[in-house]
Amino acid sequence: MRLVELARRRLKDAPKRVADEEDIAASVFHSLCRGAAAGRFQNVKNRDDLWWLLLAITKQKVVDHVRRETAQKRGAGRVQLESGLNGNADDSHGFALDRLVGDEPTPEFVLMLEEQHQRLLGLLRDDRLRQIAVFRIEGFTVPEIAEDLRVSTRSIERKLQLIRGVWSKELES
Repeated sequence: MRLVELARRRLKDAPKRVADEEDIAASVFHSLCRGAAAGRFQNVKNRDDLWWLLLAITKQKVVDHVRRETAQKRGAGRVQLESGLNGNADDSHGFALDRLVGDEPTPEFVLMLEEQHQRLLGLLRDDRLRQIAVFRIEGFTVPEIAEDLRVSTRSIERKLQLIRGVWSKELES
C-alpha cells in the first residue's frame, strides 16, 4: 500500500491512460520476484535493504511510465481521453464514442440479415433440414431438437453436419 502511495505522489499529474499507481506497484513486485529468481538481489540482507530496493524500483518505474506516456509518438502528453472531450460523463450534449454505435440494428442491416437467412435456408434440400437449422439458430440444444422432432440425437447431429457442409461451401465461394 505504501508503494502505491509513493507511486501516486510521484506520478502527480502525469498521464494515466495505460497504467496507474497500482499497476506500477504490481510491476515493482513482479520485477522484484523476477530479479530474486534470477539471483540479482544477493546484497539484500534485511527488511531495510528490501524497502530501499522497493523504493528505488518504484521510482524508476514511475520515471519509465512518465517517459513512455509523454513520448512524442504518444502525443507528448497532449492526447485527450474520451472523458476529457465530454467534460461530464452524464452530459448528453458532449461527444461520446458510445453514441456512435446504436443499440438497435439499422433497418438495412435487418433486411440484409433476413435475406441472407432466407437464402441459406433455401439451399437446404428439404423442410426437415430447414426446421432443424431454425431450431439450432434459435438456440435449442441437440437433445432438445431431437426430443421435439422425436428422433435420436445422433440423427440431429448428422443433419446439422450436413447443414454446416452445405452452408460452408456456399459461404466459401
